[in-house]
Amino acid sequence: MACYTASVPYIEPEEYQPEPPLRTQVTGPLAWEDPSLPFWRRLFSTLGATFAPLRSIHAVAAGEVGPALRFALLTSLPFMLVWAIVPFTHTLLFKPSFGLEVLPERSSVPVWLDLTRAVGIGLAFSLLSFVSWILPFASLVGAFANGTRPESPKVAAWRTALYRNWVIPLGMALFSLLVWALPADPSPVLVEITVLSLQMLPRILILIHCHTMARYFGANGFGALVVSVIPLAVQWAVSLSLQEGAAKLLPQMPPG
Repeated sequence: MACYTASVPYIEPEEYQPEPPLRTQVTGPLAWEDPSLPFWRRLFSTLGATFAPLRSIHAVAAGEVGPALRFALLTSLPFMLVWAIVPFTHTLLFKPSFGLEVLPERSSVPVWLDLTRAVGIGLAFSLLSFVSWILPFASLVGAFANGTRPESPKVAAWRTALYRNWVIPLGMALFSLLVWALPADPSPVLVEITVLSLQMLPRILILIHCHTMARYFGANGFGALVVSVIPLAVQWAVSLSLQEGAAKLLPQMPPG
């Protein structure tokens, strides 16, 4: 009986190259640090990367502080300047549903100076709040890092804070705006949703970034939890203390 053997053509090994893995992480620099991209794409791509902590972890960890600082000045600073106008202005009465009334008799300073004071309070509070969590975060990341990564953990911590902190003052500014937009008798559920979405969720997002960066530098599960929770707990306590202190020190605010 004849035996037939199928001949299989020989193929060079190079033709069996596996498919490249799915791109789940940014391996190059952040869009903000890529000079080949147009400005608006650099800006909005980096803003969007805030909502993808795992995808952008390598790009955030590697680099200098300078570009991150310039990004923070462009994105965080404007919201730091405006969020305190509604709660700390005394010559303007922000009525429900975007009502506004000028009450110069409520304060001994003119309207423009009262607005300047409110802006200064917001900026000072925001900077103190920022420092209250970035200093312990940078220290803890450096303490829990296991030395397996080539990047500096403290530099990476500062880059994380400068690139991602904009969500907190943005949430504060939107919260003040929505408080002004609410009707005279808002639903308690609506108030709770507003507080949760604009006060708590930005801080939770920052906590996720802190946890991701801690794990990137080798912190174990409990250590990464310590690195992420303690700085944000300090920041929350400092923010509440500053606002309570301002309410006691400043002149009594108008009703509403």
